[in-house]
Amino acid sequence: GSMGKISGCWRETPAAVALSRCAGVLAVLLFLVSCSAGRKVRSAFGGQLPIDVTIAASANDNSPIAVDLLVVYDDKLVDKLVEMPAAEWFTKRQQFIADHPKVVLQSWEWVPGQEIEPFKVRYGSGARNVVLFAHYRTEGPHRRVIGSPKPFRIVLGERDITVEVAQ
Repeated sequence: GSMGKISGCWRETPAAVALSRCAGVLAVLLFLVSCSAGRKVRSAFGGQLPIDVTIAASANDNSPIAVDLLVVYDDKLVDKLVEMPAAEWFTKRQQFIADHPKVVLQSWEWVPGQEIEPFKVRYGSGARNVVLFAHYRTEGPHRRVIGSPKPFRIVLGERDITVEVAQ
């Protein structure tokens, strides 16, 4: 007798079934959220960004190339930077850095064919984007946006800069 009552109890409440289904979906959602949060943690705490450099033997009409790497912590600034060709960046950079002290700027000047040892650039918590400018003599934006910090190779070709992001 009492056994029938218990099984009847479950039959009468589809809400219990719905609730357990919801709990399952919720658990999956929480898992997904915590996973994506886990991936963001790396840039949340900052770290070291590994970079390789390759320079064509006849890059920039056989002239040295100034390269600036910016670690940007504000999406609005990235929008400003992507509108700027490299020639404009190199004339305005001192003022830009003065106006936006949180932007981290690393500058180098390399000569065509130079062998560069791989190196690392430090970045702080909350880094949103990495932007590169190369000072070529030719017309063009000569700018690359890498996105959130991840290992990459700078390729300074004859007439432009390209980037190969490590997969």
